[in-house]
Amino acid sequence: MRRFIFDGLGRIVPMNLGSYLTGSVSQVKLPEPLNAALCRTFARSFRIDMSEAEHPLEAYRSIQDLFTRRLKDGVRPIAGEPCSPADGVLSVAGPALNNTAVQAKGLTYSLSELIHGSETSDAVRLAYYATIYLAPHNYHRVHSPVSGEISAIRYYPGELWPVNKPSVRWTPKLFTRNERLVFDINTKEGSVYLVMVGALNVGRMTTPFVPEFASNKAAQRQARLGSRSFPLSHKPKVVAGDELGTFMLGSTVIIAFDESLAKRYRMQHSWSSRPVLMGERLGEPND
Repeated sequence: MRRFIFDGLGRIVPMNLGSYLTGSVSQVKLPEPLNAALCRTFARSFRIDMSEAEHPLEAYRSIQDLFTRRLKDGVRPIAGEPCSPADGVLSVAGPALNNTAVQAKGLTYSLSELIHGSETSDAVRLAYYATIYLAPHNYHRVHSPVSGEISAIRYYPGELWPVNKPSVRWTPKLFTRNERLVFDINTKEGSVYLVMVGALNVGRMTTPFVPEFASNKAAQRQARLGSRSFPLSHKPKVVAGDELGTFMLGSTVIIAFDESLAKRYRMQHSWSSRPVLMGERLGEPND
């Protein structure tokens, strides 16, 4: 019954419109000292650790600027590869069986559909995945978990369900229903796929590799353009910890390793949520 209710709500409540409006409001630059008071209240309410931020609180001119803050140099050292691509909660991590991942107890979804937009895609066999949830207080920039080159960036429009625990537990195929931005990263040993999953009140997702793109932005009508792969004039090289994209509000990152790359590491498994920081090692090399 609860799953039926959660599924039905998405067909009634205009979540994408609500998220667009929330994102628009978060960008409003208010006069000082009103803006300073709002940002201070916001940071205190969500217990944001401003000691790690690149700039002092008063330097941020909107809630969105505060959410998308960069960190001071050196506060997220890269412990090794593969590393966590984001701050958040490592909710699930383990083997992918038949390209299938666990969303929550009793719910699974297709990693092929998540990454390629089709459950029947046999383009790659995946062996390991990890899901990281970003809460409002977290640092909201997403980084590469490995060193390699970006061979493709794809966008899939979709719904904007919340990605909190109740929604993940009761909304079938949540991650494949929500809009998402996918990065294919190739290494000498294999490939990893990083997926930024949009969510309710995530006003926009952006990437420095496609400067003209911003999801859920009415002026560009990204969803109306449909699923697409962005042309890359060259294959950008990245090292572990390089920035890939930004969430304008909190959401979820999913990484999936193909069989070749997964064999290169002894990957961590997690079936109960635990905090994780960007740069924290998620696996050890198999010597």
